[in-house]
Amino acid sequence: MCACYTCIASGVAFAANITPYYLTDGDNQIVYEIKNGEKTNSFSTFRRGNPIAVRDTIWLGDLDDAEAREYTLSGTATGSSSSGGRNFTQLLDGAAGPDGNYSAQCCGSENFVTVANSDWSDQRSLFSLGSTASNGIAYDLSDNTLYVADSTRILHYDLLGNIINNFSFGQSLAALAYEQITDTFWGFNRGTNNIVQFDRDGNVSQDVDIPGFNPGNVWGGEMIVNAVPIPAAFWLFGSGLLGLIGISRRKKP
Repeated sequence: MCACYTCIASGVAFAANITPYYLTDGDNQIVYEIKNGEKTNSFSTFRRGNPIAVRDTIWLGDLDDAEAREYTLSGTATGSSSSGGRNFTQLLDGAAGPDGNYSAQCCGSENFVTVANSDWSDQRSLFSLGSTASNGIAYDLSDNTLYVADSTRILHYDLLGNIINNFSFGQSLAALAYEQITDTFWGFNRGTNNIVQFDRDGNVSQDVDIPGFNPGNVWGGEMIVNAVPIPAAFWLFGSGLLGLIGISRRKKP
């Protein structure tokens, strides 16, 4: 059973995720757009299009580093593409940083965090995760660090591969994304099809049901990022979001 409530931040009421959250299902060649806890759009892509980076457009990479294609934020193919080097496999999720895209491997005896150009070309190893298998990755623009999901854990790394912190949810999250406007993180719970908001210490603030959302095989997820971090107050007040009120659904413990 679900309880309704309103989330308040900086004096502004809002529902679930303010920033569109793009979720990728490469097996079924589809991207879903989630906003305010509702599915607002979906569009067709290409098979194995999993790792995703979102800026003013969407660049969708290949699970096995074979290619990448560009789409508008509404899902129209621009016709731009790039070739991959086929140097990596099982790249489930992606993240956009100020200088390029990041991804992390799943399921090998040794897995790597990778870095690539913004169109996913020239993908190369950044550091080794060892046997840690990644379900998702997010880039934190506030301090230029990475969050990597592994089973029920989230591991916080610097760009040299040093572990800064880790925490466990007791649930498995994929498709990690950083939301600049709230300075928080989101993940997709593959068991419940919910989206989960959490802070840098792993504290969950929202666990949101998406009405009627039953995707096939979502792994990748990302929200729009800007190269320069923008204070939340600017977005909330400058973009006219003051007074925006909505209701989200949160499961009871």
